Amino acid sequence: MPQLSMTHQSKKLNSLVCLVSLLSFAAIFGCGSNNDLASVTGKITLDGQPLADAAVVFSPTSAGTTSYGRTDSSGNYVMMFSDSEKGAWIGENLVRISTGDVGVGGDQGKKETVPSVYNVSSTLRKTVEKKANRFDFELLSSAGKVKQTTVE
Repeated sequence: MPQLSMTHQSKKLNSLVCLVSLLSFAAIFGCGSNNDLASVTGKITLDGQPLADAAVVFSPTSAGTTSYGRTDSSGNYVMMFSDSEKGAWIGENLVRISTGDVGVGGDQGKKETVPSVYNVSSTLRKTVEKKANRFDFELLSSAGKVKQTTVE
């Protein structure tokens, strides 16, 4: 009987070692990073002043998934692929920058201060490379009309 107990414990230990090894391998090589992403940071100004609390969107022009960022009080942003993963899709991206918000529950949202040539009609494009990318945007109010976001 003691021999059977030792064999059973040995099998449990081997199973545990295999499980830990498999999870470690997955964390290092599989689940922890996306090879299609690269770090993207930068600063956004409007008429030479930091643009605070602006939404920044990088949308791949061919294939991939959109990344989002938000500027801090100094106009700095970091692109996020998901809630826990930083980065933007490698390749050419259409960039949209906006301060407008439609609001919630009938409340008036935050007004847009950025001309539409930088958001709804944006032609801004940046190519994200497999490295740490920094893209600063110096926006001008004189670039065009500001279009308010509305809910219909």
